[in-house]
Amino acid sequence: MTWYIWLIIAIVCFIIETFTVEFTFLMLGGSALVATGVAFGTDSLVWQVLAFSVASLVLILFARPWALKKMNPQGPAAGNVYGQVGKHARTLTGVDDRSGRVKIGGDVWSARSTVGFIPEGADVVVVHIDGATAVVAPYTPQS
Repeated sequence: MTWYIWLIIAIVCFIIETFTVEFTFLMLGGSALVATGVAFGTDSLVWQVLAFSVASLVLILFARPWALKKMNPQGPAAGNVYGQVGKHARTLTGVDDRSGRVKIGGDVWSARSTVGFIPEGADVVVVHIDGATAVVAPYTPQS
């Protein structure tokens, strides 16, 4: 009779996953479905919890990393603003330690410098993201 409790846990996990999108609750929901199946076969809570635990361990350790890599092959930082770190940019205005504008790819960012004043039109590299501001340093090509 405990199968419906595991089913509710699975549904709640799937709903939470829609807000987090990190695949953790998806794996826990899948594990709760496994426990639901075990609950149909036995009333032993020990076996149900054991099935949930083993399934959670296997899914989180093996299926979750595979799913994350499959969904975002460039890594987690590539899909957000922190993926800008290390990219080359060009200054659109003079950039100092308080303000300036740079173009990273096709986007214009507010910027500030790590080394003092950088003139307009200079090549820079993004060393850090601070909120919506790119912290940049002069670009020096490696020989």
